[in-house]
Amino acid sequence: MKKLLLTALAVTTVVTSAQAERNLNTGCGLGSMIIENQNTVAKQFVAAFTNGISGNQTFGITTGTLGCDKPELFVQNEKVEKFVADNMDNLAVDIAAGDGETLETLAALLNVSDKTSFKTKLKNNFDAIYSDESVTSAKVIDAIVTIAG
Repeated sequence: MKKLLLTALAVTTVVTSAQAERNLNTGCGLGSMIIENQNTVAKQFVAAFTNGISGNQTFGITTGTLGCDKPELFVQNEKVEKFVADNMDNLAVDIAAGDGETLETLAALLNVSDKTSFKTKLKNNFDAIYSDESVTSAKVIDAIVTIAG
């Protein structure tokens, strides 16, 4: 029974992956792929819960599947991808301020040697990093890598 359910789930994911629209509240991942028309709080909750318990958003970001965008300037560090995806709001606040724990952690994950310069560059280019309210973590990573050079 479990094999049949998993097979059906996998087929549904593959079939809907090309057509799925990502809900900004639930992000990308398995839950966002299998829960269609997320126009109610209940459906969004189920999608977000499924994304959380399946733990597949990092895989989706890395591979560009499950409705996730793969960074164009691929950072070879899953920890960075997961960290940025999990901390988009806190990172935005810290970049805007030019300092903070989330920004410090990102600099450490990226092995930045001149953290002061890194923070200043990001603060001065905040609008390029967080270009709009629906920016994805992949786009944020691309912008940070490009700006921090």
